[in-house]
Amino acid sequence: MNKKTYYADTKSIDVTVNDGKKDLLDKVFKLLESRGFIIQTDQRILNEYPILADTHWEGIKGDLQFKSHIYPAGFDIKFYQEVKTKNKNGGYYDSDKLEKMPYLVKCEFLITRNLICELIESEGFSNRAEPEFKSSFDKVMYKIKSCWHYKEGKELPDYEFPSYNSKDRDDKQLYNGQTKYFRDRKGRLKRGVIYHNINNMWWTILNKNDYTNVAAFELFDLTTEEDHIPKIYSRAIPQRVRAEKARKRFNEEFSYSMLREIHIDHLRSFISQELANHDHDKEMKLSLRAPRKKDIDILKTKGLRYVQITVKGSYFDRREGITFNQVGFIGFAGWTSSYNVKPFVDAFEKWMDWLSGVVKQVA
Repeated sequence: MNKKTYYADTKSIDVTVNDGKKDLLDKVFKLLESRGFIIQTDQRILNEYPILADTHWEGIKGDLQFKSHIYPAGFDIKFYQEVKTKNKNGGYYDSDKLEKMPYLVKCEFLITRNLICELIESEGFSNRAEPEFKSSFDKVMYKIKSCWHYKEGKELPDYEFPSYNSKDRDDKQLYNGQTKYFRDRKGRLKRGVIYHNINNMWWTILNKNDYTNVAAFELFDLTTEEDHIPKIYSRAIPQRVRAEKARKRFNEEFSYSMLREIHIDHLRSFISQELANHDHDKEMKLSLRAPRKKDIDILKTKGLRYVQITVKGSYFDRREGITFNQVGFIGFAGWTSSYNVKPFVDAFEKWMDWLSGVVKQVA
């Protein structure tokens, strides 16, 4: 394996060289100076951290600037500009430096970066950034073949996958190259050609340019009339509406200061019962996680400050069930689909009914 690598992504403004030495950096600086860059010690580092001055540099050509830093494991060069900025501290601290570059500055940067990459590669280094592809199919094929668990032929239609990772919503076997339907987060019906990714996740090619990652249990065929109905009229959307109504009811009838650990224990019991009875996806096998000490913070006099009730499933170890956040927001399984949030909302509503009776008894 070639250990001499560097990273220069086409969408990034950085060039990072692993195990790059000072002599290679000097060659890069010589190249930049031949193109008109003025290079000097980083003045801010020189003034504030003089002991580090001999490892930090900065350069400028017109409106295009860069900062460079060498360290034991290599060196990097970061380009930026100060013509169009958003961060109050300057363009170097903008997160989207490339997008903000004016056209001519960007052209100069792209030419300069390409020349730097050619020089680095001439020294035996290879770029470990993902190559660019014209189509979503090529991108997906690259991701499949470059994954550490790739096996020869894994991308072919007749490759057989374990059944626990390759059954759709209706328990049908999934194969590479099939056309399947799914719904996005807004309930819109979408269609794509699927290829196995990892575990129960499947790459789904939507069109020439776009692709996404969809869980096996979210894929289906259009076999029933209900599948054609927009999700806003189906059983799935009201669950999030119910969750919002449950939050509103809690805020109107109860408060964090009323809650003690015994109340949270009852809520956990309601959730456990609902998970056992709910017709959620059978592959997920949801169940409650044992609470950790850091998951609950309740003061003897001031009541609840924070509680996180978590669940586990067949392909994950710990995710949100119901969370009482310190800011007062109550979260309901934000990671899952609208329908599978139902047992958490059901449990919370039953818990509030029980809690209301407890409050009346105390009163």
